Amino acid sequence: MTAVDESTQEVTGAVTGAVTGRVFESLLGALELATVYLGVRLGLYAALAAPRTAAGLAEATGTDERYAREWLEQQAIAGLVTVVDDGDAAGRVYGLDAEQSATFGDDESPLYAGAMALLVGGLAEVMTRLPDTYRTGQGIPFGAYGDDVRIGQALFNRAGWRDQLAQEWVPALPGVGELLSRAGARAVDLGCGTGFSSVALATAYPDLQVLGVDSDDASVMDARENAEAAGVADRVRFEVADADTPLDWSSDGGSYDVAFYLEALHDMAHPVESLAAVRAALRPGGVVVVVDERAEEEFAAGGSDVERLLAASSVLHCLPVGRSQEGSAATGALFRPSTMREYAARAGYAEVEIAPIEHDVFRFFVLRP
Repeated sequence: MTAVDESTQEVTGAVTGAVTGRVFESLLGALELATVYLGVRLGLYAALAAPRTAAGLAEATGTDERYAREWLEQQAIAGLVTVVDDGDAAGRVYGLDAEQSATFGDDESPLYAGAMALLVGGLAEVMTRLPDTYRTGQGIPFGAYGDDVRIGQALFNRAGWRDQLAQEWVPALPGVGELLSRAGARAVDLGCGTGFSSVALATAYPDLQVLGVDSDDASVMDARENAEAAGVADRVRFEVADADTPLDWSSDGGSYDVAFYLEALHDMAHPVESLAAVRAALRPGGVVVVVDERAEEEFAAGGSDVERLLAASSVLHCLPVGRSQEGSAATGALFRPSTMREYAARAGYAEVEIAPIEHDVFRFFVLRP
């Protein structure tokens, strides 16, 4: 027998297999999400806008017919596509119902789920690197996660930036809309990614000049194309630079009425330095808007679905990306209000306000010098 110290709390209770069952459900979900990835990457869902047999889908998408049939059968078994006309394996016709079409058929839909599959696909690029990363304490640059994470992240947030940023969120941030509307107004979008947020701001405020900054070359190239497509390239400029190093992104000596960090600050290696640089670049009366993860106020075991999402994302992506530079703050995705207040105080801000905006994933801060 082994003596147990009185301070040791025993774990008691019957073993039910509930955790094993939960992991099995996760395995099932992961495997099905991987099949969604194939559908997105190969254009299979898009082709099913018109009902097709396996042979028709293969012809339309340039895929092998036998693989197309296997994928279609699996998707129908999973309830992700619909059997429009039943028959034998060769004659069966598949398509998308209204719900499936909104989920997979239109990447501009607010309900589009293909972005989730792309994000998971990007994790596959680095999964075998993560064990050594955890042993050494090093990081993994954002670009190492490949095109899938870059595109998936952009699509995941696009509807929010396009449909809510200027229409709902900015009006709920005291004084921010007025700053963006004044004559000669300038904004900087730090960690802009593929530029959908910068484009949305310029579209909503016709006289606004926007500088978008991101350290990922491929993201900035996409952002420039997106600005051209939206017809705002004359007022939106994108630069490749580290948003968290003092004023590398402001080499033109510009100053700004509003600086935005839109789901970006927690990924930056040097958030305090970035916030301090931005504070020095604000015009009189200017403010900083930080939209970041809505983590709980305090750590607690057995968290909500959102907390679980943020925690897992941090383990696999956000913390490794944040630690890819020397001297990293190692923030991670569990970005709690206390962290924001600490960073803002260290960067010299006098006030941090949390805006009363209800959102499942984001929390909205306004920082005033």
